[in-house]
Amino acid sequence: MGYNTRFNGTLTFTSEPSAAQLAKLNTFLGEDCREHPEWNAGGKASYIDLVIARDFSGLEWDTGTEKTYGLEESVNVIVREMRKEWPSFGLAGTLIAQGEDFDDRWALVMGEDGFASRQPIAIAGNVVQCPHCKQKFAVESAAS
Repeated sequence: MGYNTRFNGTLTFTSEPSAAQLAKLNTFLGEDCREHPEWNAGGKASYIDLVIARDFSGLEWDTGTEKTYGLEESVNVIVREMRKEWPSFGLAGTLIAQGEDFDDRWALVMGEDGFASRQPIAIAGNVVQCPHCKQKFAVESAAS
């Protein structure tokens, strides 16, 4: 068994991709970075659990997958490899990550340098734990 993290959002293309770019991009999606040492993925990168958005505007998390690890490294593999042929290739935006644990939330953010990084997301409200089921949740204070 492993730990499951879900992602929401779209990393949009910074310019409209050509058919050749989409074809090349498709060769990365679903691949296991560990089987491609030439990509120098490093870190926790495993499968590239991304798909091209239905409207071809960018990349989204493949909702059919489980146990996604190192997605920020996987996104950076795509950017680095695509820029070898198309130096202006880029992605913009944010994916919001929510792990199985209540307080495991963070954002995969495309930075000004064109690469992905992991940014923390603060939890608003007071975190409390149910005395019966031991689940945690946040309670926001009512404004007076």
